[in-house]
Amino acid sequence: MINRHVLIAVIAGGWLTAAGAAQAQEAAPVGQSRDGVEVTSFVALGSTTSGIGAAVRWPLCANFSVEWEMSQRYAELNALGTSVSLLFDLPKIGAATPYVAGGLGIEQYGYATSGPSASILKHAATAVTVNAGGGVRVPVDDTWGVRADMRWSNGLGSQAPERLRLYNGITFAPGKRD
Repeated sequence: MINRHVLIAVIAGGWLTAAGAAQAQEAAPVGQSRDGVEVTSFVALGSTTSGIGAAVRWPLCANFSVEWEMSQRYAELNALGTSVSLLFDLPKIGAATPYVAGGLGIEQYGYATSGPSASILKHAATAVTVNAGGGVRVPVDDTWGVRADMRWSNGLGSQAPERLRLYNGITFAPGKRD
């Protein structure tokens, strides 16, 4: 089992590494557009959980981007989770950009077992997860927009849960200016 402090240190280290890599990006090749880095803060509701979190998306080329997400869920225990996903943008519908996503992550979760005298014992564990889903991003102007995202995730392991989550968030594009 991974200690919560170790998980927070890994997440913080990933954040700092990703921020440095984002600043070192080169300009997009001719014919390919890059919208720039987007940061989304969100509130999530799910099949067995609710929570809050943030996602950072870095465009790779015209339709592909990579996203790092971290969240805290309020369910069987207050649990942290993080994932890295690849997003593929579909053709725009008006101003909206629908996308599909898939990735890998790590999450904490809780489960119960029967103990002596018919008592229930609560356990905490950590699992590798896979996720798939999609959503839509809608810009309001050059610096912010709204986003909705639905993901299915499944933890690898006998006790790890399967979840369905919907989040709605506000997206900021810190690199853009009028």
